[in-house]
Parts: sequence; C-alpha cells; structure tokens
Amino acid sequence: MRFKERVFSFIAVALILILAQSNASAQSETGLWAGAGLKKDLPKGMNAEFDAEWRQTGFFTETDRWSVGASFSKRLYRNKAKSFNVRADVGYKFLSSSNQAYTVDKRDPEDYGEDLVLEDDREPQYYIDNSYDFNLTKAFMESRHRVSASLSASFEAGRFEFSVRERVQYTYSCGKDSIRERHRFEEGDYDMETGEFSMVHNVSLASVGSSEKTFLRSRISVEYDIPHFKLDPFVSYEIFSDMNDGMAYDKGRVTAGAGITFKKKHSFEFAYIWQDHSDDDEPVCSAVSVNYTFKF
Repeated sequence: MRFKERVFSFIAVALILILAQSNASAQSETGLWAGAGLKKDLPKGMNAEFDAEWRQTGFFTETDRWSVGASFSKRLYRNKAKSFNVRADVGYKFLSSSNQAYTVDKRDPEDYGEDLVLEDDREPQYYIDNSYDFNLTKAFMESRHRVSASLSASFEAGRFEFSVRERVQYTYSCGKDSIRERHRFEEGDYDMETGEFSMVHNVSLASVGSSEKTFLRSRISVEYDIPHFKLDPFVSYEIFSDMNDGMAYDKGRVTAGAGITFKKKHSFEFAYIWQDHSDDDEPVCSAVSVNYTFKF
C-alpha cells in the first residue's frame, strides 16, 4: 500500500469510529479542553510531569472546571529493539468543578392524583408557567481530589504504534453549601386579572454532601508516524467501568487527533473527543482538545 493510501485509510478508520457512534452528538453542546504541562525525563526510564487544565461548556461560553496535577512514571520493561515498552505511573489532581443548576418538582401527588408524573430537572420557567411548586438549586464550584494508578504497554510495528492502558481512578468530591430557591404557589391568593396564583419565594442554603467514585479506565490506541512529516495522527477508544457498581459500564470515549513536536521540547496535541454519555464530571458529549507540553 502506498504512503497516501495508508494515511487515507488511517483517517477513514478514525472518522468511522466517531461517526458510527455519534447519532446524538450533533444535538449536543461542544466543549473545549485546554491544557499545558511540563515534563522532565529522569534516570532509569523515569519521568515526572506537571499539568494544568481548563475546560469550558456551552459552546465555549461557560467554565466547567479547572485542575492542576502531577504524575510520576517509570518504565518497567523494554526489549532490545526498543519496540515494546511497559510503564507504570501514579498521579494526583486537584479539581475545581462546576455542579450544574438543577430543579426538583415538589408538587404533592395527593393534590394532583395518583397518576402524577413528576417533571424533575426541567427549566424553571416550565414550573412557573404551570404554577407548579419546585426547588431550584443554583450552580456552584466544588473541590475534588483525584488519584490514579496506571499500567500501560506499547508496541511499534513499522510506522504504527499500538498501546493499551488500564487505569484505576479514585475521586473524592468534597461537597459544599449551595444556594437553593424554594418556590411555592399559594392557591389561596388568586389574581383575577392575570388568572394566576401568587408565588412565594424562599432562599436558603442547601448542603450537598461529599461523595466518592472509583473507575477502571481501559483504553486502546493506535498512532501513525507519517514519513518526512511531523504531524502524527492517532485514534483511541476508552471504556469507563464503575468499580463501585460491580464494574458496570459507565461510558465510552472516542478520541481522534494529531500530535506534533518541535526541537524535541515543544509538543502540541489537537483532538476531537466524543463520549456516549455525559455526567456531572463531564457534562458535554463532545469536545475539542488542545494541549501543549514543554519537555526539559
């Protein structure tokens, strides 16, 4: 297979992996994940890395989280041809994450009948227009501590590099007091002109408790070294398994992009990320990722 055909095949596979799973991604918000880091090679196959990250949601209009962290890795094995490597690493991150605002329907089923279906997490205006009682908890930033341990292996075959990684990730969310608005409609005070009941507002502090999450992140990736060209494309697929729920499947992530290195010190990586599920940790299903690393 000629060079151009090989590159085209690699790009085509990456696009198929993304598009085959992303029926709903066109309707999803797109986020921005931007990061910068410092990396230092140490003796005996060891290295240390320090990084900072900033994420946005709402089509790059709202800050979702920022984080700083450090990691240490060591090469456990490398063959004589240097084509097969096994590494282990540990890391820590401090995150300040945004907990999105949410609403809870507080209607009493006895007042509306046994067939009442509560409409939690709807826009506040929905409840106001329908004169429904509800609570609104405002968005707030929460501190989180995250530690991880990984074991990875990579194998070079020609200009392709295949790698697998297993990572155990533990996150402790500290919890925080947030502002909660309590909205109640008083049926006894009816406005004949507007045809609406009056609404009573009550603002208070609500305590959001701490929580813990542990995931196993399993990733497989492939990278291609284009001859006489510094831009190296890659694609990966990662599965998140909830270790607190019997290794239940949580979400899958596809990443496709390219990396480039200048003078062996400056590395840039650009990628598109798509996930089949969003949550409070990562509230968007698709994101553009931009990362820079300085090696010294």
